[in-house]
Amino acid sequence: MRSELRTLIKIAQIIGGFAVFGLMIWVPVAAGAGFGVFSVVFLLFVNGWAVYAFIHYRQSQQDEMAQLIGAAVAGGIPLGRAVRSYLDDQPWHGAIRTTLGWAAPFVVLPLYGYIRLCIGWRRFDQLVEDLADRLDAGQALSTSLREVPGIAARDTRLAAAIGEATNSLGPCLKIADRERWSAAWLEVAPRILYPFAVLSIVFAVTTFLMIAILPRFKRIFDEFGEPMPSATQALFDTYMLVDDFLPLLIIVMLLAAIAVALVIANSTVRWHTPILGRLYRWGMQATILRTLGRLLAAGQTVPQALEFLRNSEDLPPIVQRRLAIAANGVARGDTLDDALLRAELLPSTMGPLVRAAERVRTLPWALSELGDHLAGRAFRLVRRISLIMSPMLVVCVGAVVGSVALGMFMPLIQLLTRLSE
Repeated sequence: MRSELRTLIKIAQIIGGFAVFGLMIWVPVAAGAGFGVFSVVFLLFVNGWAVYAFIHYRQSQQDEMAQLIGAAVAGGIPLGRAVRSYLDDQPWHGAIRTTLGWAAPFVVLPLYGYIRLCIGWRRFDQLVEDLADRLDAGQALSTSLREVPGIAARDTRLAAAIGEATNSLGPCLKIADRERWSAAWLEVAPRILYPFAVLSIVFAVTTFLMIAILPRFKRIFDEFGEPMPSATQALFDTYMLVDDFLPLLIIVMLLAAIAVALVIANSTVRWHTPILGRLYRWGMQATILRTLGRLLAAGQTVPQALEFLRNSEDLPPIVQRRLAIAANGVARGDTLDDALLRAELLPSTMGPLVRAAERVRTLPWALSELGDHLAGRAFRLVRRISLIMSPMLVVCVGAVVGSVALGMFMPLIQLLTRLSE
């Protein structure tokens, strides 16, 4: 029930973000044609940059904290004192930073402010201080990381829990400091989202041209008794078609927003989504294989390792359910590869490798290596998809811009030619 409630809250937050995005476009345009287009362009770029910069910066802070904790564990330094040293190294404290953190989002960064509200307004140094207090009070590292949202990534929290269960906290944290799945998407997101942002701006400018310029062209051509150029007429017909089906278009956009919200908020939907689901499954399968390898290398049995991961709060619900299927299969006497294959936690091509490793007693090493290979494959595939999609989207944006430019310049050329005769 708690998982379903969290999913509904996330869906509502994401749809609310789309609503804020729509208001950012509608309000300036309603305020005035010229001012509106300029404001839309400004707000889209500034808010998009602010959101991406915040997410990227927060991820870098989480990486720094994970490296600091790993170094403190390796050096035998008390974790509370080591975490507090992070605060002493942070510049630019005081009233100015607090004022900018609260006032700026509501002035020119409404979408950024909304996302900060959804994630949580607490600054990272406040999260660090909360973490240090918990560690000084004797709370376990994995519990502290879990109870301070936003202080560490899921991979770090999972590594801390495994390290405490196997008495190998330092090595587990060091292994977790590799390329993370979220880092891949954060790297390629600008390549894919940039053309869509440009397309939104082109749409806003085109709307202004359709409302303010094209009717004047039509009136001039009617006075001359000549038809408008075919490119301009096609552009005008397209605009009228969109205007006629605007309610249907709004409904489609709302359904698309709900679909995107479901994919982002619900791990089960994300698991079964075409293309994206395969990448997500590879990332989760890599995490499971790596962690199983660490647990088995520490001396735990296969049923104990599966039960530990099944009860972990740092894994998505869909993965926990599939781990339960795998654990039940092993309890019935299935081999590990058969149980993982039935639960879809192991690619079919890797089943024989796991079976062979189990026979020669190199299962922990093999699982870790297979997890690293699968994570690398997913990471590389995400990059390849972005490298293919980005040029295609840019070409599409160029075609739209070219069509609009041709449709708006052809009347001028035809009028100049008519007047020179």
